[in-house]
Amino acid sequence: MKYLIAIDSDGTLRRSDGTISNETKEVIKKLKDQGHIIVISTARPRYHTLKISNEVGINDYLISSNGTEVYDNIKKEIIYSSYLEKEEVKRIYNEINDLSLRGVFVTEDIEYTTQFTRNDNQVLLTDNNYNEMLNSNIKQIMIIDTKKDILRDYQSKVETYNVSIMDSSKQDKEEIYFSIISKSSSKGNAIIKLAEYLNIPMENTISIGNDYNDISMFKVTNISLAVANADDETKKHAKGIILGNDEDGVRLYLETL
Repeated sequence: MKYLIAIDSDGTLRRSDGTISNETKEVIKKLKDQGHIIVISTARPRYHTLKISNEVGINDYLISSNGTEVYDNIKKEIIYSSYLEKEEVKRIYNEINDLSLRGVFVTEDIEYTTQFTRNDNQVLLTDNNYNEMLNSNIKQIMIIDTKKDILRDYQSKVETYNVSIMDSSKQDKEEIYFSIISKSSSKGNAIIKLAEYLNIPMENTISIGNDYNDISMFKVTNISLAVANADDETKKHAKGIILGNDEDGVRLYLETL
């Protein structure tokens, strides 16, 4: 029996220091060798999802940007994608500029940012490339800044728009954020699309996560597991609780398979 196993990255597969244990990588390899499909399902963009997937040796398929894209890395083609409406992108761009908030507009492999860049996949937005960004397919917009009150007030405003708010950070961080995706997007919907693509019945699906954006996975998969470090609301939607990310909870569960 072949399983499709979707695993969140940050706070689930990866420890708090960002590492993944060699023992975890070994058990994932064993399951892959047995014919199971294991996929990283994360809020991160495709290039970062691929980096994590390469690290653990399960890079055939990717679910990235909060489920707005499912990618076949074998054929190098998009299986499924969902984009934000251009008018919404334009409105959000203008509003965050007026508020001097940092926005990151996520396309396939490039992130356009309204302020400073943090890696080689990010490009600074200027008048010269604004139309280029606007004419691209925008999967996700992340608003991230240290101006907490302004950012949270703006998040409340965006919640009235025809979009979904996903992957919102806790207030106790120095820099906080929230992500904006289309109404039709979710990690759960992405798993359904990938299962259909691979002809795997939903009764053969497993999801493991730790945060609000993983709840949609829990709702559609036959087996859903929250790590012990997940928040209480996320745990309510899971069918089981495993040990936390710093205790190799994912590995210990996968070993039982």
